Amino acid sequence: MLNTFSKTILFLMCLSSVAHAQLVPINEQELSDMTGQAFFNIDRSSDIDQNLDFTKLTFGLEVNTLLTSDLVDLGNYTRDNVDGSDIKINDFALGTIDSAGNVVPFEIQDPFIELAFEDDAGQQNLVGVRLGFGGAKGVLSGTIESLTGNINIDIRDTAAGLANADNGLADLTAALLGNSPIEASAVLVNSDGTPNNIRATEVGIRNNETFDIVPTSGTDKFVLSIAAGLGIGGLNCVDSGFFSCSKAEITASDCLAAGIDVCFDLNTYNSLDIGSKQSDGSFDFAEGLFLSFQSESVTWSDGTVTTPGAFFNIPNGGLEVTLEQALTGTERLRTKYVDPYFGGN
Repeated sequence: MLNTFSKTILFLMCLSSVAHAQLVPINEQELSDMTGQAFFNIDRSSDIDQNLDFTKLTFGLEVNTLLTSDLVDLGNYTRDNVDGSDIKINDFALGTIDSAGNVVPFEIQDPFIELAFEDDAGQQNLVGVRLGFGGAKGVLSGTIESLTGNINIDIRDTAAGLANADNGLADLTAALLGNSPIEASAVLVNSDGTPNNIRATEVGIRNNETFDIVPTSGTDKFVLSIAAGLGIGGLNCVDSGFFSCSKAEITASDCLAAGIDVCFDLNTYNSLDIGSKQSDGSFDFAEGLFLSFQSESVTWSDGTVTTPGAFFNIPNGGLEVTLEQALTGTERLRTKYVDPYFGGN
């Protein structure tokens, strides 16, 4: 793309050396007949509560890319008396290569740069910068060693998937309610299930959140009501009639739910779909993918709250895994034609 852009600039420069024109005004009718979009827009806003002014430059571009980096290591400093990095991702990539050798690009719409300034007695001090996309769709790959930011994963499966947990209750539930949907939401956590989005190494179901089980037949509702009534594995009916449980929950605590591990290492999720998942399984563009750097906590113009240091925000709506994928991770998709380091992707 840069090569094409350079050729275009050179072409225009050559034209300017041989072409001459006089600027003339156009009338109102001619102006009203013209349509178009600016190459970039500049928006300015203020937040009195934070004493911050924002300047956002949005570029009206659509970009398809395959981007790879051996290491993304940002915010490498001592934080809370602990050495480490705010963001550390090995073998980072945007986009993939399919089995036929074709590039499946990472698609970007309306990239932007936003600056946050703090007013100090009339002097504007830069306190934050973020680089983001108005819309993003594609596969993000990498081995995440630590992450400061936001990442939310929806776990969606059927009760049959609980059999992968190697747990007595799970096996029983899987056998009795095999086709009943179950779902839960995972976020960045500590190893005890408390939420933590600073240099996190695990993702899981935070304390007091639930696995939801929704039986699909009258028989399943009856079985689930009996199991919940007997208190098996912490099952709790939250929507029930006479021997008919329409929905049950298993509450997470200390990274366990009914003896099932519900916290997982981030570095096992090696490829993640970014986008807004549609009902047919395809993906549309999602807002909210950005990387920011700030010297203090900043609530940006779209309401996203970031912490000091480097911050990587991954949008919701696309990161959906089965129970098996939650337990074992997701395999990395191919991102290079030839691996110079022998054996990777």
